[in-house]
Amino acid sequence: MTAVNKNHRMFEQVLHQFREYISSRNLAAGDKLMTEREMAAYLQVSRSSVREALRILEMFDVIYSKPGEGTILKTPHIPKILTTMLQFFTIPTETSIELLESRKVLEGGVAKLAAKRRKEADIRLLQNAVERMRSASDLQAQIQADLDFHLFLAKAAYNNTLSDILVLVSDLVTPNLYTTRLQTQEIAGV
Repeated sequence: MTAVNKNHRMFEQVLHQFREYISSRNLAAGDKLMTEREMAAYLQVSRSSVREALRILEMFDVIYSKPGEGTILKTPHIPKILTTMLQFFTIPTETSIELLESRKVLEGGVAKLAAKRRKEADIRLLQNAVERMRSASDLQAQIQADLDFHLFLAKAAYNNTLSDILVLVSDLVTPNLYTTRLQTQEIAGV
């Protein structure tokens, strides 16, 4: 790590230095970072700048603080990070429809993998979700069963990357799903 350039926003510089520190030392999930005081001294910045940068990393689920043990790195979970960030934005209905189209395209490949890799327990979960969709008396219950079905399908493919992408798309679609469903049910043949 090097001392930060004080002409830039301090927390951004501190975040950049954290990334360099983690990378240069090949730190991984479970590894401990320096203490707040050590970081501040090493970077020649205030502890409040270090604290602000640590809060951002914690919000993005990259680190966690354990009382008595310090600050520990976590394995970043990209869908969770993006979902955390995107919750502050409203997604227009047109984008929700595009996300549903994206999910449909992705799920063709996921369904193919799931057909090859699924286990009996996966089939039971999928069947249960389909039955709940068919028997749902209200739209909210039908939507939840639908979301469960797509999640179970992704898990049955046993591909974490595809599963993460689909979970992200579903998380982005979910807030507008009720409105989108009402609109799509008005389309002939849906």
